[in-house]
Amino acid sequence: MVNVSFCRLGRNIPEPFAGYVLPYVRKSIAQTEGENAVTVLGAMWNGLACAAAVAVWDETDGELLSLFVDPKARGCGVAGRLVDLLLEEGARLGKDSLSLEYVLKDEELAAMDALVESRGGAVIDGAPICGMNSDDFLDSPLLGPALHPGWRRPAAVRLFSELTPRELELLDAIEELPEYLRPSALGDRLDPALSAVWLADGRPAAFALGFQTGDRMFCQSSVWRGPNAPEGSFRALIGAQVNQCWYRSGGSFVFFISPINPRSAAMAEWFTGGNYEPYTQRDAWIPIPNKE
Repeated sequence: MVNVSFCRLGRNIPEPFAGYVLPYVRKSIAQTEGENAVTVLGAMWNGLACAAAVAVWDETDGELLSLFVDPKARGCGVAGRLVDLLLEEGARLGKDSLSLEYVLKDEELAAMDALVESRGGAVIDGAPICGMNSDDFLDSPLLGPALHPGWRRPAAVRLFSELTPRELELLDAIEELPEYLRPSALGDRLDPALSAVWLADGRPAAFALGFQTGDRMFCQSSVWRGPNAPEGSFRALIGAQVNQCWYRSGGSFVFFISPINPRSAAMAEWFTGGNYEPYTQRDAWIPIPNKE
């Protein structure tokens, strides 16, 4: 007989529940101020941790930052119950709605859509996402070398985690960058170890931003190349990203790219050879009932 129980956790999420919450979310909520600004829940399957959910609250609404259920506990209503508990907490706090964003495919996408809609929520179609398995990179002349121990980044390529505060300031000061492409637009989600820049004469000439989206799942959120960047800069930056993903995951991983325009779609085709799986990004919200 399976016994599932739920518990409330603190902002400094204890192991083994911490393994079900992304590092940037753990860091973000640890720094959030306000007694009722964060809710962290955990689930246990026969006494063992199997899931966690994190929501943050502002003056009127909430946002579900993280929800992950161990594969062995899926299909038993764990995710739905965690969402229900968050809705109950939102009602207690007098909030109006709970928003969430997710990137899934096939049965998992349908299940999450159904969960939202069954609770009176609305699902908004988002951008298509290309999901690529790193095993398909191994024989690629473009990305395969970056997944081998002997690969080295070009001297001009630096990870954000290696930059000085002044160099980081220069990234956000690029005049021709639209706001949504600036590194600061990602906030705490940006992972400095998964983001790389090509420096020319000490100034950023191109960059690729990235973050982790789940266990062995990583996303390239945006890329930019200025007029002073050499032709091979994109290849080197993406190589640096997948190399970091490879070592962080300890092997195979899924790499996501959002082709927001024809140029980025062509780039995805270029370094995958068309070998990718279609995912979908969703924005959704669920009304919080019985607000008092």
